[in-house]
Amino acid sequence: MTDIILGMGEVGETLFHLLEERKVGCIGIDVDSSKSKNYSEKDQIKNPEYLHVCLPGELAEFVDITVNWINKIEGLKAVLIHSTVKPGTTKNIQNNSKVPILFSPVRGVHRRFLDDIKKYTKFISSDDKHIDPKIKIDLEKRFEKIEWMSTTKTAELAKILVDTTYYGWLINYAQITKMICEKEGVDFDEMWKFADEIHENLGNRPKMYPGIIGGHCVIPNLKLVEYENLDIIKKINELYEKFKK
Repeated sequence: MTDIILGMGEVGETLFHLLEERKVGCIGIDVDSSKSKNYSEKDQIKNPEYLHVCLPGELAEFVDITVNWINKIEGLKAVLIHSTVKPGTTKNIQNNSKVPILFSPVRGVHRRFLDDIKKYTKFISSDDKHIDPKIKIDLEKRFEKIEWMSTTKTAELAKILVDTTYYGWLINYAQITKMICEKEGVDFDEMWKFADEIHENLGNRPKMYPGIIGGHCVIPNLKLVEYENLDIIKKINELYEKFKK
């Protein structure tokens, strides 16, 4: 049986290596043919089992591309979307497909992505309350630690609000306190020592490094949630960037 990974960027390539380690036959497909693995457009995909979608979630054609590939591959048991997407995207794709569509966001730091994917529980979600038990068993073989969420929108929002956006929010506070310390002539690290024991005992006073938020996760993901107040994270980051100059 064959798993297909659609999109061989950082997420897709990492997932490919994970499946290889799990002795799962897999192919990787990318618009850049040099990134594709074990795949040729001339060959028919034999015994397809699961399609793992790892395309950039911000693609305007994300739904259309995914649905087209689902229709192109016959015999799929299920589709797993690993991309960070706008809430409601998975359900939209499900409405255009008869194959079970699952949403399972990735977690981890990019420089150690493979290790982190192994370490963290893989949350998987479906809007169908009656998923075939065989699918659940198959996925446990691929990811080991699995937990199911009740709806795909819950998991879609979890990835954005509880992972990347929350991280950005914490960095924002470090940026704000750093700017105040500079203005008042106070040592940032010394001041934050006041929180060390509180955080050790209560776990709710994390000290973050006040760097500039870059990359392709925290700030870009803000656009995926229709809630304008979250844009303050981007504004504070831009303010801090000007401050550092």
